[in-house]
Amino acid sequence: MSQAEQLAQIVPLSEGEMNLNQLFNFCERLRKEAIGEPKWIEEKKVFEYRDHSAKVVALLKLMRAAQGVNALDLLCRHGLFIDLGVISRCVHDSDAEIYFLLERFPETSSTIDQFVKSFFESTIDGYLSTETPTVQTKQIRSAMVRVLKDGQDEETYSRIQNIYKTFSGYVHANYAHIMEIYNGSTRDFSLIGVSSIQQRAIRMEAVDLAANSVLHAAAFIANTVKLNNLYREIVQSWQEK
Repeated sequence: MSQAEQLAQIVPLSEGEMNLNQLFNFCERLRKEAIGEPKWIEEKKVFEYRDHSAKVVALLKLMRAAQGVNALDLLCRHGLFIDLGVISRCVHDSDAEIYFLLERFPETSSTIDQFVKSFFESTIDGYLSTETPTVQTKQIRSAMVRVLKDGQDEETYSRIQNIYKTFSGYVHANYAHIMEIYNGSTRDFSLIGVSSIQQRAIRMEAVDLAANSVLHAAAFIANTVKLNNLYREIVQSWQEK
């Protein structure tokens, strides 16, 4: 079998893997019920939300994370492991930002307000001239730990930090991360994707973990904004797995 034929094969879903269509359905239902639809801005020819709040930013971060999971699934099935790592960091970053933004909801803080202000400065006509500095990543991760552990926990923070560092290696194209795609048998780099079905299946576990993290973030949002029925549906979905 040629490499191209191998790459065309699809890694089958494992018994425990998440139904991505169900995940996307939950995320869109949550978005529509929590913040509704954006408004069409005729002069810009774009859709924008008029409500510049932490809730809106959190829901948009959820949309980004959910699409990222779909990208992870496709990249993994085609053996594109470096970009799989890049998108993994994007998904985990978005998840952390959701917990940070809604940690005190409906209350905010100076750092949350700073994050929201910076986010909405990046409009289609203003993204090159943002003025508000970004919030430090360690503050975002600390908030995530507080929400998940009901307080500070150094072990959990260290684990989140290690995940961030691992995936940052793919973003910055570090040595070890590039060498993952070298094929010792053929003595070339797998530029069209790593052909090993086994390696793709191993990394599919990471895709499933990312999908679960997005589902839990969706449940956190639903519970925080008091969409109780949807929250119960989401929780029930992972209890049935």
